[in-house]
Amino acid sequence: MPWLTYATRLVDAAYSPSAALALITRRHAASNRASGSAGPLVADAIALVVDATLALAGGDAAVTLDAGDAALSSTVARRLGDSVSIVLPTSAESRSVRRQLLVEARWIDEAADRATRSVVVARVPSDPGEDVPGILRALDEVSLSLRDSDAAVVIGPARALVDPLIPTYERARTDILRSGRVRGIARLTTGLVDSAVRESLALWILGEPKVEVAPAQRITAVADLTGVQLTPATRADLISDLMAGMGGGRDRRAHQFRFATFVRTASLQARGGSLVASAMRKPSATTEEATELPALLDIAAEAVRADLAPIEIAPDPHDVPRATSVAELISDGHMRKIQGTRVDPALLGSEGLVVVTASDLDEPASIGRTRVDQLAFAGRHPSAQLTRPGDVIFRSGPTAAAWVDSDGSKVVAYPARVLRIKTADPGGLVPEIVAADITGAPAGPGAWKRWTLRRVAPRTMAPLRQAIADITTARLDLEARVARLADYAALIVAGATSGAVTMIDLDHAADAAQTQ
Repeated sequence: MPWLTYATRLVDAAYSPSAALALITRRHAASNRASGSAGPLVADAIALVVDATLALAGGDAAVTLDAGDAALSSTVARRLGDSVSIVLPTSAESRSVRRQLLVEARWIDEAADRATRSVVVARVPSDPGEDVPGILRALDEVSLSLRDSDAAVVIGPARALVDPLIPTYERARTDILRSGRVRGIARLTTGLVDSAVRESLALWILGEPKVEVAPAQRITAVADLTGVQLTPATRADLISDLMAGMGGGRDRRAHQFRFATFVRTASLQARGGSLVASAMRKPSATTEEATELPALLDIAAEAVRADLAPIEIAPDPHDVPRATSVAELISDGHMRKIQGTRVDPALLGSEGLVVVTASDLDEPASIGRTRVDQLAFAGRHPSAQLTRPGDVIFRSGPTAAAWVDSDGSKVVAYPARVLRIKTADPGGLVPEIVAADITGAPAGPGAWKRWTLRRVAPRTMAPLRQAIADITTARLDLEARVARLADYAALIVAGATSGAVTMIDLDHAADAAQTQ
């Protein structure tokens, strides 16, 4: 009776059973901050799952809601309306969801019609503290529960669904990929779970295997939205990409993709590391565009002939190494990452070794203003490494930025770090291209491992670096000339407006002299 009296008063105070239950849910969430990855999703994450469910369900599917996430299931049911059948698993875990839907006056079907296509909504992990094997088991159970025409939307931690795993866990994830049902994978940004704000989530779309396509030819859409906020436009474009990827070849050719790229599912199964590494590849020229590049280069060279001697080129189509993630390049031995040094601010001054900080990467012209005494630095950090010519100094937050140190012998202050290309085996990496690919890439903790870097043919590396250096020198000279002209114009204006000098019209003076 005391609980019944309390519930009655709570409903009266909140004006409705639904509002009273929502109040209890918020209080429970606020007092249970140790939920970790299983904590409440933020509104943007829920909206993404809702959009994906609506796109998969269409108007002819029943939707099986997640048994453990009442807020997610309630929002999905509310957006679906009464035209779509809602089904809940018959388990003790689904009681909170059932209670939420009942107070919202939402009809729940006891069982789905076996003849009706079903869309399953799943959230992993369902319990606080559930480890990676548990998350993968739950994902596997969802995949095995689907019939041929069914589909599923699964959201969970990227550390289990997308990111590199130890071999044992990777084999378990590969078994799920081998089912042929995984049609889309997207890595999402951080901050989508209230109780784990630094953790990234991932979205999986499971669908009907394409039986008419040989297993070796099946493809999966992958996207990396690390550092990309889930605005309504972003959600719409991502879902549009993933839905187009589930269609046939004609659908993919007719769609302009914003986030997703396509990889063979077989290569995902064989690949180690991140499942979405190829999604961060910079757009490359199409075959038609590549055939026009020699002519475009000639036109561009003619336009700058007064400022720079044209670079010698030869129209010689050839293969180049594929763009590859930083993690793979480090693993293959083409580059290594070097940590920055935690320099005591008390050691910094205006003389000694140049110190490059993370903030300097926003304005490379400022590099050189901060220095540290060489003897004091060596005494405090005897094992610290100085940079070498060609090192790429980078940061991964709050935005991604990079700069190439052409001289070397600099101190890199943490959180800035260094990517050093192996001289003996560069793998087609050019420092200037590496820096360009990093600048503006997705940011965030660990995002640097997934950055995809473009490469060139080995014979092109030396002349390309020389061409870039010549263009950089010419550009700096032109910028210096522009600065001098700007200073001259400013001084003329200052002189005229202060009365210190008088501007003489030489043409008018010459006409007056001839008249006299």
